[in-house]
Amino acid sequence: MKLKLRSTFGATLIELLTVAVIIGVVASMAVPRFQRAYERMQFRAANRDIVSSLRLARSMAITDKMQYGVYFDYAEKTVTIFQDVVDPTSFVYDNEDPVIRQDTLTANVEYVFTDVSNNAIIFNPNGSAGFLGGGNITTVGIMESQYLEYYHNVLRSTGRVRSYDTWEAWAEEHAGDVY
Repeated sequence: MKLKLRSTFGATLIELLTVAVIIGVVASMAVPRFQRAYERMQFRAANRDIVSSLRLARSMAITDKMQYGVYFDYAEKTVTIFQDVVDPTSFVYDNEDPVIRQDTLTANVEYVFTDVSNNAIIFNPNGSAGFLGGGNITTVGIMESQYLEYYHNVLRSTGRVRSYDTWEAWAEEHAGDVY
């Protein structure tokens, strides 16, 4: 009786290489999508950081019974939380005001714009906000020729922050506002 030593089951080297090439092609198509998703997540995280800074300043003002503010620097793309002690009635960040925290926004944020004068929003000890302007903050990111935008609004009477991921949602909420 003769035993068969070679099995008919298994894969040849060419079959294994073909499968490896197919997996490589599929993976190379997925990598750009993962990169875009990662960049979008970073942009959203930067916007969460802005909201977090605003809420932290408001919370500190209520807790410490002192004015705290958030200053937005367009050129440096930084958000600075400070204690407003130099001239509390002017709604301005002065260089002599103590800095509590300064965050630099991620590279995904191309532009930060506020419609408040002096780019500072001040929170009073009762939680309300003080600023000259509308209390709106807009961040813009550009990814693969596509604009990503977030809109944040600070309510003057309560100091609460609302965020919108589209212009339409923001405009619908603020249709009758007069600044």
